[in-house]
Amino acid sequence: MNLASRIKQRRIELKMTQTKLAELSGVSQQAINRIESGIIARPRYLLEMAQALECSASWLVNGDNPNDKA
Repeated sequence: MNLASRIKQRRIELKMTQTKLAELSGVSQQAINRIESGIIARPRYLLEMAQALECSASWLVNGDNPNDKA
């Protein structure tokens, strides 16, 4: 599993829309779509996204320790 799929998986687990994640992360919905599609490989708002997704940035990037909280 890669960064894009972990972000999408976690967002869906939280029953969150791309629009809501974008709002909480300070980016556009289009940026979230591009991240989840793998077009943007290293989002600059990774820490904000991890916080919004209630997980660690390390898990998003590497798949390390999925129980870590941001």
